[in-house]
Amino acid sequence: MTVPIEDVRAAAELVALGLRAGARPTDANPYGRLLERYRGQTLFRDTVDTVASGLGLVVLGAPPRTGLVLSTQPGSVFAVRMGDLRSTGMSADEKLIAGLIVLGIAAYAFPQEADLDSSEVKTLEVAALDKFVRDTIERVLAVPGDPESGDGQARTAAELYRRTAAFRPKDRQPGPAKGCTQFAVAEVLGWLVERGAARQMPQLGPSTFQLTDRFRLLVADVAGGEALEAMKAVRAGQR
Repeated sequence: MTVPIEDVRAAAELVALGLRAGARPTDANPYGRLLERYRGQTLFRDTVDTVASGLGLVVLGAPPRTGLVLSTQPGSVFAVRMGDLRSTGMSADEKLIAGLIVLGIAAYAFPQEADLDSSEVKTLEVAALDKFVRDTIERVLAVPGDPESGDGQARTAAELYRRTAAFRPKDRQPGPAKGCTQFAVAEVLGWLVERGAARQMPQLGPSTFQLTDRFRLLVADVAGGEALEAMKAVRAGQR
């Protein structure tokens, strides 16, 4: 079946909107109308999926509140790396700690497979998440694995995390200072906010965040290693 060129252009526009972390679909804006077409028209959905695939992307879902959720294929130019978290660059140790925090967020919010199918809003607080990651460190260190593998890197990150202070105060300012793990947790959560995977909730506290469906779908798409499973076991035992 021939797809009209106007539909191909509309499909590309929807993929572009899905790549913009700040874009939000509503009934009244073009994003919302294109998203509704994606959800309701099979041919248009197939066209969008094909355009995304050609760009090295995979459509994970299209929640009406979040919009098009995209993941990357191996080698995609759109792949997100830990080094992208900070514009001024990160050390190797900081990247490892940030990666462990992302695993910790996934385990804290979605310890059971059933949690990935739930629409329950997941709320996180920086100090509580930092404590949870510290609670899981011994479990992560017990995970065997090649040092170059994801689990091996998680072990190294756990060792770094344990040696790093949980909190260092800023000079004459509230909040944690750079160089402690609570700062790293807040930085990762802020990074997720920029990508539409979380939102700040100042009405619940200055260091409180909520995860969006975008983060849930991304977690569901990632194969869990032993380190992630060890962290999930700790979280499941806390409930």
